[in-house]
Amino acid sequence: MDKERIQLSASLYSLSSYYIKEIFSLEDCLREIRDYGFKGIEIVAAQMVPEYPNPSDKWLGEFKELLDKYELKPICYSAYIDYGIRSDRDLTEEEIIQFTLNDMIYAKKAGFPLVRTQHSISPAIYEKMIPHCERLDIKLAIEMHHPHHPRVDVWEKYIELMHTKGKGYLGVVPDFSIFQVRPHKLLVERLLKAGFRKEQLDRVLELHENKVPLNETLKLDLNALEKEFTESIYEKFNPTPIEELSTLIPVTPYIHGKFYYLENGEADECIPYDRILPEIKRLGYEGYIAAEYEGHHFNMDIDVPGQLRRYVSICSKYI
Repeated sequence: MDKERIQLSASLYSLSSYYIKEIFSLEDCLREIRDYGFKGIEIVAAQMVPEYPNPSDKWLGEFKELLDKYELKPICYSAYIDYGIRSDRDLTEEEIIQFTLNDMIYAKKAGFPLVRTQHSISPAIYEKMIPHCERLDIKLAIEMHHPHHPRVDVWEKYIELMHTKGKGYLGVVPDFSIFQVRPHKLLVERLLKAGFRKEQLDRVLELHENKVPLNETLKLDLNALEKEFTESIYEKFNPTPIEELSTLIPVTPYIHGKFYYLENGEADECIPYDRILPEIKRLGYEGYIAAEYEGHHFNMDIDVPGQLRRYVSICSKYI
């Protein structure tokens, strides 16, 4: 990959466990990300932006100064559509538009060229955001996360909008979770701790990897808990074909490089980076791939700085 075309950024969400435990402040997160070798950042606004959804001009100014201090580019402002903000009803269409527009305005003030939103925004609302994108000169992209893929009906509508009325302003953020092929080490450890017998789990994973149908695998001697976990494995690790990247890359301004656990010097066993990254290169992608570590969902005591450094090292084989 041409280093000028494709570069690495990091989602500050990767450092959630350190931020939540107050080991790192926001400034510490930025400094660490820079030191690991990343060039840009994504911030999950609801997590790390004080007074979200309406940060003060004072904070915005201080944040810009920190980015300048650590020579980091603001790449993506991750927004949040909080359907449950009211206890009596869901948000109306007009409220969703206003919340999304509010995020776009503050993202622009903070220097971000892109807002990442969620698929809970409907195609009809998404289309109505186009004039706001044009006026603010900012992109609005929806994250495609597991279990979604390009052939889901609603995604076909989104992608059509990205290619037509919203061209240049609407886009997709593919999350590598859509390509996950097998449980990672931390999940396997959790399943064993929860009571999945090792010999039975090993057999389930072998059959899953060999694409034996779920109904056949469930014929194993499994207890109720093991059957439930087995169904979850088949559902969660049912990857989108990597060839589908050809549908996504033309409307992709930004990518989430999801990962859960990296052994020292080894590629991710869960997500086939060795196949994904060369395909992204071949398709001519230009932009940032953001490291998004989510191992903290399974073990809050993992050495996250070590994981992020390994991520840079592994990706450097391809970029």
